[in-house]
Amino acid sequence: MNNVRIAIAQINSVVGDIEGNFNKILDYIKISNDNKVDLLVTPELVTTGYPPCDLLLRSSFIDEHSKYLNYLNNILLDFDNLFVLIGHIHYESGLLYNAASLLHNGNILGTYCKYQLPNYSVFDEKRYFTSQKKPFVFSIKNKVFGVMICEDLWQESSLELYKELEIETLITLNASPFYIGKDHERYLVSSRMASYLDCMVVYANAVGGQDELIFDGGSFIIDSIGNYNKRFSFWKEDFSYFDIPNFKNSSVNIINDNSDIESIESQVWNALVLSLRNYVTKNSFPGVLIGLSGGIDSALALVIAVDALGSSNVQAVMMPTCYTSDISIQDASLLADVLNVEYTSININELLYLYNNIISSKMEYSDLAKENIQARIRANLLMAISNTNGKLVITTGNKSELATGYCTLYGDMVGGFALLKDVYKTMVYKLAKWRNNQNHIIPERVILRAPTAELRFDQNDQDVLPPYDVLDEILYLYIEQNLTFQQIVSYGHDIEVVRRVLKLLRLSEYKRGQSSIGPKITSCSFGSEWRYPITNKFLDN
Repeated sequence: MNNVRIAIAQINSVVGDIEGNFNKILDYIKISNDNKVDLLVTPELVTTGYPPCDLLLRSSFIDEHSKYLNYLNNILLDFDNLFVLIGHIHYESGLLYNAASLLHNGNILGTYCKYQLPNYSVFDEKRYFTSQKKPFVFSIKNKVFGVMICEDLWQESSLELYKELEIETLITLNASPFYIGKDHERYLVSSRMASYLDCMVVYANAVGGQDELIFDGGSFIIDSIGNYNKRFSFWKEDFSYFDIPNFKNSSVNIINDNSDIESIESQVWNALVLSLRNYVTKNSFPGVLIGLSGGIDSALALVIAVDALGSSNVQAVMMPTCYTSDISIQDASLLADVLNVEYTSININELLYLYNNIISSKMEYSDLAKENIQARIRANLLMAISNTNGKLVITTGNKSELATGYCTLYGDMVGGFALLKDVYKTMVYKLAKWRNNQNHIIPERVILRAPTAELRFDQNDQDVLPPYDVLDEILYLYIEQNLTFQQIVSYGHDIEVVRRVLKLLRLSEYKRGQSSIGPKITSCSFGSEWRYPITNKFLDN
């Protein structure tokens, strides 16, 4: 049977590493050729990495890219049976396009330019690219293909491109970032387009961490009624191929989509691991440094770091004071020992007393300032160690704390990567329990004991915050669901609690404006998509 063998190279590109990205593409070209592939498909903007942001405003960047694209095209003269559909930037007549070109035997047979340019959430493609409403159709072995790029698939108006052209397979090149539930959303929009056009859909997604964004992979091929014919790995690079029959509605392999459903906790864990690993390796840090407290947030961050980087690349420091309980010191030491990481304990009481005495001798010194100075002493020590060995300091605060300002500016907020920035406290507990179910690592009492900052005696988080299950639901409804004050109250929440939480959210905006970058795992994170003004008198109450 004269089938078309189509392959997807699910590639982890590095933004700006044009030479490295092209070399990786070339490797997959060779693998495709060895496997007698007819058509190799890459993710969106695989040549530059996604998103290249303001690199696209540099003419030298565009020139370098063009050089390597021409180089790759010439290399394909040695692979005369292989077609390559590659995602790249395309510069023409002073305009820049997010494009996909079909390369074959040293020729560019055609180019598709992205029609729907996303300009919401983490996307701002209209800042850089020009839209073009023009289909691109090609055939291989009499099989007719159409092309879209990522956002095109999500907008029903894109149907107009191909509804009269009777394509048999739609290929979509994607750099679709992860958040909880995103994979199912991708399937729904793909199956909708497959049904509308009565064709197969080949969905090639990127994989890897890029600053706050996480690309989870999970490429797939579905038929016209939404059955999976091929699924690719999540969280890692992958390459595979599928033989598309050369006549419509032929019998093909159907995969059971429910065979291996990944839990939310597993998704989030893998996303955080991939994000941290790629942030550290792509930026050439020699390892990470984490300040342990004996509490659940720093414990969770330490385990994620070891899963991501290995024990030898993780260093932990405990900095107790007179307010630190014995069990916190014991649990921190035990966890570091179990994980086999470099561990140091530095008692900061002497420094604390020195600070307190100096400041008290000069001015009135509040209890709050005395608490926060402890976090700032720890921050100074962590940064001193980081300056010495080059390791990246990981901030361990969670989304609930960052939302309400329950964190110390230039204290526990110090660091180069906020690993739990988009993880609510309730999810922190779920992740700890999930990880312990894989193999027991985190001491049980770290999970069971009441959360406390231990900046004074007998302190608990709930002294100043609502219970975390209440707090997190209010925050979720306001941040991710974009509900109003009255709508949140209608869910049964106490009106004064809601009013207080939303006030804390607004008042702490100046802290979030100075927070470290961190991985996005929800539909609305405190990153580039959260653009509330710091100077702001509006309060939804």
